[in-house]
Amino acid sequence: MRQKALSIAMLNLTLVIILIVFLCNACTESSIEQNVASSEEESAGALPERNVPQAKRTPLEEAILHHYENTSDPIFIYEQIPFEDGTLVLAEKLMDGEHYPDLHFIDASNEVIYQTRGSDCWTLNYTQFRGYNIYFGLAGIETRRYSGDQISASRVEALFSDRTVSIILGDKEAIYINPAGKDIRAFEHPQGYIMPVEGRDMPEDYLSVFKNGEKKSISKIQIERNLDNMPEYLKSKKAEIYNSFAFTFSPMLTTEEWEKGYGEGEIGLEGKTDHRGSHNFLYLRPAGHMGFEDSFLLPQDIKPIYLSNNYVRTAVFSAAETVLVKYPEGRKMLDCRILRLTGEKVEKEIGQDSFVLIETNEEGQVVLPKGKGYYLFLLRIVEGKEIQTYTGMLVIK
Repeated sequence: MRQKALSIAMLNLTLVIILIVFLCNACTESSIEQNVASSEEESAGALPERNVPQAKRTPLEEAILHHYENTSDPIFIYEQIPFEDGTLVLAEKLMDGEHYPDLHFIDASNEVIYQTRGSDCWTLNYTQFRGYNIYFGLAGIETRRYSGDQISASRVEALFSDRTVSIILGDKEAIYINPAGKDIRAFEHPQGYIMPVEGRDMPEDYLSVFKNGEKKSISKIQIERNLDNMPEYLKSKKAEIYNSFAFTFSPMLTTEEWEKGYGEGEIGLEGKTDHRGSHNFLYLRPAGHMGFEDSFLLPQDIKPIYLSNNYVRTAVFSAAETVLVKYPEGRKMLDCRILRLTGEKVEKEIGQDSFVLIETNEEGQVVLPKGKGYYLFLLRIVEGKEIQTYTGMLVIK
């Protein structure tokens, strides 16, 4: 009897052990399922990872990353299209504050050769490159900002007097490099676009066409938003001149040219200081370089600079104010020129002889004109065997 009771006890103990193991396994599986679900929730909110493993990066992605000096900051690539002997890529490195992509040209050897800088998230954007006006941006952002029903855009149209140019928009998301989880700076459904248009004419209207068939003049909306800041000389009866205020222009320059303009010291006009000690400064932007044999020519992007929304890049000075011309040491000034912009002038082709030459004194200062209005300032400085050109918009009140 004692042996039988012992056997029964052993059997019960075995059953208890089996039950404990079963419960432990169940808890473990439940924990694994919870972890998997938690991981899936996290990945659903994260940005698509394109740099793990590194071998999955395309040559174009590597070129953009290298261009931004292999930064660990997030880089977004919104669109890319073949263009002549290379590729145009719409991309940006995410920084603090407002952000918006710039255009990059990558050559056949997968190197960024040219790019724009300073595109504006509150206007439309374009550049000029190899005989084309190239319009670029994020149609999803540009259209949703003014559409209450949040319908996606199906295409963008540029209307000219003799033709209409359009581009079909996709719904693909951006390519993300170095994403940091769910980045609140990331645009949802950005619909990046690049639209090269042969020639240098500005469109008379610029439309977004929604998937429900509705059309909106995005250029008209942009102008109405900023109408209080529109210069008098752009209030033209010619639609292409009036409509140009909807766009911000940025030149397509080499990295070296941009660095000479922004990385080697201030280049611009320094005016009076206010009661707080802050100085009034007009930062001039690079417009490319030329040889001395071409010194009689104006930069090609002179016209798009004044046919553009320059509000955030314009400084206000007093009539006949004396300002200091500043540029990095090691360079030599060639000349300074200024042009008062009027409606009559912008409707014609402006040449170098339209500008007034301004003499500098021994301290490197110039005296601005007495007449009130909008002016285009042109500075040319010399380094080695090249002339570097810088331009800026100012208002005299």
